[in-house]
Formats: sequence, structure tokens, C-alpha cells
Amino acid sequence: MWKSLISGVAAGLLLLPAAQALAEESEYEIIGAAYHADNIEQLLYEERYTPVNDSGKGEVHYVDPDGERIAEKTLDYSYGETSPSFELRDLRQDLHWSARWSDDEEQIRLTRGSREEPESESVEVKSRQVIDAGFDPFIQNHWDRLMDGERVTFHFAFPNRLTNVRLRAERIDADDSPIQKQEEDWVYFRIRVNSAVLSLFADNLYLAYDPEDTRLMVFRGRSNIPDADGEGRDVEIHYRYP
Repeated sequence: MWKSLISGVAAGLLLLPAAQALAEESEYEIIGAAYHADNIEQLLYEERYTPVNDSGKGEVHYVDPDGERIAEKTLDYSYGETSPSFELRDLRQDLHWSARWSDDEEQIRLTRGSREEPESESVEVKSRQVIDAGFDPFIQNHWDRLMDGERVTFHFAFPNRLTNVRLRAERIDADDSPIQKQEEDWVYFRIRVNSAVLSLFADNLYLAYDPEDTRLMVFRGRSNIPDADGEGRDVEIHYRYP
């Protein structure tokens, strides 16, 4: 159950020419190119983030190398920048994942599976609650503590496991990061389950940030977009900010 627990969350520095042209013609705020974790020359898809509007809502469009949209996600940051409600829909299959706040803001409703017969579970809101893309502003908000070598814990709501898990973020040396595309001046972090036992069975996430503007440059871990057969896969996502 715990294997591949930490799922990915985000155009790349190595974009293929055709995909790069598509990205540059758009008006997306952030573009992430997702490559196969074992071959970062193999582009799997792009994540294209629209700007968040005045109501705190934004979208992510997932596009394959041929330019076809394969999935889309809606985000609502009205509950906070680190804990947006969201819904992710796989357009190739009858699958979706979501996290939605209850009216009293004391619980989060997690849903996964087919839209006709979904599985759902309500989890209690915990301290330092993080949801989906909220992990990035969480890292930025705790930047100084992480840079000082502190380990910062938080809870992350996982629709794919219908659970709210306590995780730990920490700064690591570049040599301890499996990220293949590295820059000397970047800062590297690892996110893992905050349990000595469970960490033996869960995959870690690895992040690289540009310290000058604290921007996320690379994410490495389990993708939130399965392959065409519905199987999970590990990716290395490279971000750029047009």
C-alpha cells in the first residue's frame, strides 16, 4: 500500500522543438515538461499552468508530445495557497481524483476512481495542512528554516490513497539527490514520510529550487498522471516560467 505513496505534484529545460513551439505560443504562467525518470530525453507530457484569477482559481492542462490534451486539473486557492481544493480528470480514461474542503473547514473529502463509481473518504484537517500544488508555496513559506537545516513537517492529503499523511521536508546535498539535470547554484530538498517504519516502504520526492527567486526548477518522483494503461510512473519534471 505504501509503495509509491508520495505522488507527484508541475517547459522544460530540455523541451523538444515541437513542444517548445507550442508552449511559447501559449499564455501559460508556468510550463513543466515531464520526462521519463530513467531517460530525461524522453518527453512524456507537459503541464501547463494558467494564471490564478482574482477568485483564486486556476487550471492545469496536461498535453502529450503530439499536442493532445490528456488530462486537466482545476485548482481553487480560496482556502489558502498551501491547501487548494482541486479536481484532476484523466481525459483518456474514466478516472478522476479530487480534494474538497467541507463547509465547516474541519475535514477534506478525498475522492478517486471512476466518475460513476468513485471511492471517497473524509479526513480530518491537520496542522500545516498541504494539498496538491500547495507543497510549492509551503516550501517557499518555510524557506529560511529549511535553509538553516531544519526538518519541517506537514500533513499532505492524498486522494490516490484516501489518506492524510505526515511528511517531512529537508534540505539535502546535490550529491544526495537523484535529479539528473542539476545546476551548481540550485538548492535541493527531499520530502519523505515522517515515520522511520513507513519511510522504508514509501518513495521520496526530490525538488530543486533556484535560490535567487525561490522558484521550483525540477520535481522528481511519482507522476500524478498515469500512462495510457493506467499504470503509475516516475518522472522528472523541468519547469520554466515564460
